[in-house]
Amino acid sequence: MKQYHGLLREILVHGEVQYEPRTEEYILGIPGCQRIYDLREGFPLMTTKNVPIRLPAEELFWKLRGERSVKSLFDKNIHIWDANAFQKYLQNNKLDKEITKHTERWAEEFKTWKERLAKGEEGGDLGPVYGYQWRHWKRAVFVPRHVEGIGLMHDQWKIDEVDQLNKLLEGIKNKPGSRYHVLNAYNVGDLEDMALGPCPFWHQFTIYNKQLDLHMVQRSCDTFLGIPFNIAQDSLLAHMVAQETGLEARRFIHTTINTHLYLGVPPRSDFWNNQSNVAEFQKRVRSVSKREDYKDVRDWYLKHVAEESELDFGKDHIPDVLSQLAKRPRDLPKLELENIPLYEAIKKPAEEVVGVSGYYPHWWKTNSVMAA
Repeated sequence: MKQYHGLLREILVHGEVQYEPRTEEYILGIPGCQRIYDLREGFPLMTTKNVPIRLPAEELFWKLRGERSVKSLFDKNIHIWDANAFQKYLQNNKLDKEITKHTERWAEEFKTWKERLAKGEEGGDLGPVYGYQWRHWKRAVFVPRHVEGIGLMHDQWKIDEVDQLNKLLEGIKNKPGSRYHVLNAYNVGDLEDMALGPCPFWHQFTIYNKQLDLHMVQRSCDTFLGIPFNIAQDSLLAHMVAQETGLEARRFIHTTINTHLYLGVPPRSDFWNNQSNVAEFQKRVRSVSKREDYKDVRDWYLKHVAEESELDFGKDHIPDVLSQLAKRPRDLPKLELENIPLYEAIKKPAEEVVGVSGYYPHWWKTNSVMAA
């Protein structure tokens, strides 16, 4: 996973500071980059920290089923989307201005909401996100009608659904050389109804000589917590689609646009509003010549930033990023994928379908939490 480590370093050295209004947190980011992973050389699951394959696999199956509620993930002890669903609940009930982010009140209400979700008293709806768009894309279809004395009129329409996944698989099987093998989650008309607009939004599959490449474009990228999931998840998607269509998965091409690391909230993030601090930090990272030097940068950083409160602990990802960069990447594992039809596979628990062998990651405790 040298490509990923290179990306972390690129952000630390060249990133610019920005306030991000949705999460109300500060980020250090770059406007875009691209990494390519050869799936024949091993499965690109992070080795410098532990990423249980079950987690990205279950989320992928959830997307492929076209679900829009967090409940099935929550019941499997996967909490990637909990905070987004809670924020959606607040917005739907016009409580988001009263119960604001980064407050004790928000944390208390979130805890209570999760207790209700566990009991089935909350639906956990996210709106028409990701997989719902893959399986239930809405389109208006005009229905012609005949009007006496006028002829055909096209002033009425109905709403049809498009199952993009089905069209994708049929297209690859029947016309492998087509350039229309796409899953698109970015439905502009539905954005306001989504808890969160799609981050990975464009998946395009290309086939040459019975080998399948997947190119995913991601508009917004939480590089420490999100991208390791994205890499593993969409590499798995490439393998599953290839297996379903009788092809070999070859490459995963990952284009990231707003590619960032979270810096937390004030007073912790105040460090980054001082340009001298930013310059000194980036100079120290740039001067690193061996992995162990990242530990020194981490120590220096922690001496110069304000401590995070209990409420905000882990919102600054920089210490964990530096800890990860100090670790040497290990050999990639091998994917083990049950040879069953895709539509059958996604109905099963992911651990019955997907596994890895030869996975020996560095085990260490990370403190970083996802921005909601």
